Amino acid sequence: MSHKPVLVLTLLFISIFLSPLAMNAENEEDYDWLFQLIDEDPSSAYNFAWTISNITLDYDTVGYSYRVAGSYGSEKVASYIADLLTQWGLNVTIHSFDFINWNIDERPIIRIKINNETFEETIYPAHYSYGTPVEGLNSTIEMLPLPENFTYDPLPSDIKAIWDATNISNKIVLIGREVRFNHYWFAEFYKKLSDERPIAILYTWATKDFEKYPFFFSSTGGRNLEIFRELKIPIAWIPKNLTKKIVEARTNGYEINATIRVPIIERKGKVKNIIGTIEGRNKNLTILITAHYDSVMTGGLADNAAGTAGCLELAWAFMQALREGIYQPPVNLTFVFFTAEEAGLIGSLKFYEAYLDYLETSVIGVINLDTLGSYILEVSRSNYELRFLGKSYYIHDFVVAAAHELGLEMSIFSDEIHSDDSTFENPLAVISLVKNWWPDLEISITRVINIPAAMIGSWPYLPWQGDYKGRVGWIHTPYDNATSTEVYDWVNPSRLETQIKVAGLALLNILKLYTPPEEQRIPQPIPPLLLIAIIPGIGLVIIIMYGLRRRIKGLEKS
Repeated sequence: MSHKPVLVLTLLFISIFLSPLAMNAENEEDYDWLFQLIDEDPSSAYNFAWTISNITLDYDTVGYSYRVAGSYGSEKVASYIADLLTQWGLNVTIHSFDFINWNIDERPIIRIKINNETFEETIYPAHYSYGTPVEGLNSTIEMLPLPENFTYDPLPSDIKAIWDATNISNKIVLIGREVRFNHYWFAEFYKKLSDERPIAILYTWATKDFEKYPFFFSSTGGRNLEIFRELKIPIAWIPKNLTKKIVEARTNGYEINATIRVPIIERKGKVKNIIGTIEGRNKNLTILITAHYDSVMTGGLADNAAGTAGCLELAWAFMQALREGIYQPPVNLTFVFFTAEEAGLIGSLKFYEAYLDYLETSVIGVINLDTLGSYILEVSRSNYELRFLGKSYYIHDFVVAAAHELGLEMSIFSDEIHSDDSTFENPLAVISLVKNWWPDLEISITRVINIPAAMIGSWPYLPWQGDYKGRVGWIHTPYDNATSTEVYDWVNPSRLETQIKVAGLALLNILKLYTPPEEQRIPQPIPPLLLIAIIPGIGLVIIIMYGLRRRIKGLEKS
């Protein structure tokens, strides 16, 4: 018997044993490298979100306009994002466009006098509210009551009679914010504002159904109502304790004189989308991973520092994998951080306008991260398909599969417009919305294309949206900041990290469509220590095979 069969068997065994190691262990999950990078610092994403929220709440540095698009806070967060992407080695581009610059340098206040006693409190303007003169505005407060319980019915006749008898011209009006949720009530309010111009609006909660919620809800449906912009009057929330004093005083027949001072500086200026790109093997195709970094008048930890943090974490992990030679994406990964989402998806629409040719020829799909960290993961149902080699795929299916693989509960929702991904799937609806809300904003989009897109978020996110095991969400309220969300166990590092992993796994599985099997991982050399451990094993195999040969040879002789 020749040595050749033994040699062949030995070499075959060695090649089988070594080849998986040389290729990063074929039995290793394809996403292990991504999760290992994320797990290197499990709190890093939460720390990004915490930092962004705390920049927003640093009144000494950024004033009192939080990170509303066009504010000092949003500018500082934009620089923070751009600096991180540059430091990590991404190709960074700043996309600037014209919009409002809106800042509040000093604490907005109300000073009221009731029966010779004076009270002063901080008030909380709606974003893009008009301000007051430097000296403030002074007038009496008039109340427009609402029913004791919230309904969707017209105003009761007794309430309507009080409204008709109350002249609000040149007065400061106190009204329940619930007026915005009932179209009958709002129609009456809109008409009264048009007929009798007040000098300011103060919001509170007026019905029993809403009094349990945080004392303000910082949203005007994406912008100030047209009537407020037309009248050029300030709108602000007042604390519950002050509302109680005003109601008691009016009930007792006292006239209430008030001075409000809302030192807003509004001017035309530039705002920024931040773009960071990791080049793929095919530089002609791109997937966008997006998030908006602006906020309403809150710390905006969940909405949307958390989504921004998820986008940053994935950008870091994929860039780190490329630097370490672990993974190179088959197509470009472009991470876009939008401004002015809370103003009506303006940042993403202006990006769409500026990069339309690029979107049409290069962009495969869009994954948008908005309001991560709450209890139940959710994804928007995409209406357009990824198409590859004659097959069709929906982005939301990749997200559902990733969540299932990681054992996460999740849901799918459908809305025409919900976040920046809507700009890519339904641009006509977003164009219509922006033109309605901001008629003076120039939009020059000559044609539209529809790009597959989906939003990954979490639920619940609003206090009245429904609850999960007795817990609710707090976006657009004063509880949406790092301290309060920890108290309510709403957004925590572990849950945020896991949801980011779902987004990363969904992205990886989409990228597989564009990756030939032999190129799915960058081949890795065997680590030296592992090689040292393998060599004795190879020697043992040779000894065993040689002994087996001698035994066979002995049997042949006998």
